[in-house]
Amino acid sequence: MIQKIKTIIQTLMFVSIMAFMGGCYYLYEQKSMALAGENHFALPDFEHTNNQQFLDNVNQCVDYWYHTTTDVYPVNRELLLAQAALESGWGNSRFALEGKNLFGIRTWDLSEPHMQILSTNKPKKWGVKVYEHECHSVLHYIQTLNNGHAYEKYRELRDDGVNDPFVLLETLDAYASDKNYFVKVKKIIIKIREDYKNNYRK
Repeated sequence: MIQKIKTIIQTLMFVSIMAFMGGCYYLYEQKSMALAGENHFALPDFEHTNNQQFLDNVNQCVDYWYHTTTDVYPVNRELLLAQAALESGWGNSRFALEGKNLFGIRTWDLSEPHMQILSTNKPKKWGVKVYEHECHSVLHYIQTLNNGHAYEKYRELRDDGVNDPFVLLETLDAYASDKNYFVKVKKIIIKIREDYKNNYRK
């Protein structure tokens, strides 16, 4: 009789332990799934009412492409953000709002979606490219620096371990015709570092 009671108690203890372990495993799985959901990379909606939100949106675009595309080689993030801010007026220019073009990227193929500059009466042989989403213009910018013939020096420095945006900027002569372009970009890099919460320097 005593042996039978011992057996029952042992069985109940075993069942209790297994149930406890099963519950712990279930909670662990649920937490893991929640964390995976938090780390899911998605395209931002690109709604913004201030410069901080604009920077966060562009930064989210960069993360999206880096984590969902296998053939994208990283470029300097601070320089990318500063150029996006300058070229798009912090996301508020006509080209940014209507064409989702954050970098003033042009197209010479006028059969594809594009926008014309309104301040001239003379027809241009090029237009400002129109994108489906702002993040697609971010991807185009990254691909341009990674593949464009004019940016070989940029890639050489980057591949040699240079990650200083002020140094890399000096290789982008072909990007804009404005003789003050570098000065403007440098000012925005400094502004981003001083005025905004960021984890962009990586």
